[in-house]
Amino acid sequence: MGRLYESHHEEEKSETNKNIPMLFLLGEFSGESNHAWLNPKNHTSNSKLIKFPELEDQTECLASGFGWLLIQSRNTSSLFFFNPFTSQRINLPYHHSVITAAAFSASPTSPDCIVFTYRMPSVFGVRIDTLLVGQETWTRHVFMRDPSLFGGSIQAIYNKGCFYCVDPYGKIATFDAKLRTWNIVRGNGFERARSYFFEFNGEIFAVEKKSDSTFAEKLERLKVEGGTYGWEKVDLGCLGDDVTLFLGPYGSCAVPGLSNVVGMEKKKVFVADYRPQSKCLMYNKSNGFGMVADAGFFSWWYAPIWIQSS
Repeated sequence: MGRLYESHHEEEKSETNKNIPMLFLLGEFSGESNHAWLNPKNHTSNSKLIKFPELEDQTECLASGFGWLLIQSRNTSSLFFFNPFTSQRINLPYHHSVITAAAFSASPTSPDCIVFTYRMPSVFGVRIDTLLVGQETWTRHVFMRDPSLFGGSIQAIYNKGCFYCVDPYGKIATFDAKLRTWNIVRGNGFERARSYFFEFNGEIFAVEKKSDSTFAEKLERLKVEGGTYGWEKVDLGCLGDDVTLFLGPYGSCAVPGLSNVVGMEKKKVFVADYRPQSKCLMYNKSNGFGMVADAGFFSWWYAPIWIQSS
């Protein structure tokens, strides 16, 4: 079980019950056993140092969602799910492949949770591995396609039975988990080298990441018409009047109904990311002003991961 250095465990529970994503700082390098929680309501004032024996090896977060992290050990290449709220761990069968991007469809405690991993295209084609949690072996899918048609995926998102991969040039590839088909389509109008992607109300959105790790004012929404995919610019308001964005490199989410929570009234967009100054910063965008919260001594080898209690 994880051991808190500071006695904020009950407060942490009360925060997560309010549906506010917490920022988990994962120490990824060998020998790093300290991790931390940051609360977006009060920035760094309630940061909590925490130890998890399950995370004492070199670990890397591949994806976050449904209150769980999908973790890969750099030492053993083993894969497992980990819930930092409950310290529950679910081991997965060994995965014999390099992973470029990953996603999962539901909580791993669900009987229909599918894990999806993607390997960057090569002369041998595109390699996709899937696993229904609870099974003992992965299912491999190899599609012989021209690797120039689709670059390395920068993120994978699950939506409505399909896993969506987006490359740095806005091209989209979809994998249908039921039909086991892989299709590459061009995402005309969207060419951002680095962006944040998230799903909300059955639609996929992208937010341009600026060079200073903040974000563009416009969203890009994935538009599907007659089997044709493309990106269209939309305003933040299209999500609704009371939706808060939590953006980050390991998963992003849009959460409605937080404006009535004390401390969250006017906070609409948070961005957590690495910084060149070896600091992990959290931004709050409110009424045209950016606020910066410094994560203290947590430097670039701590992965900033948004995670919402399920």
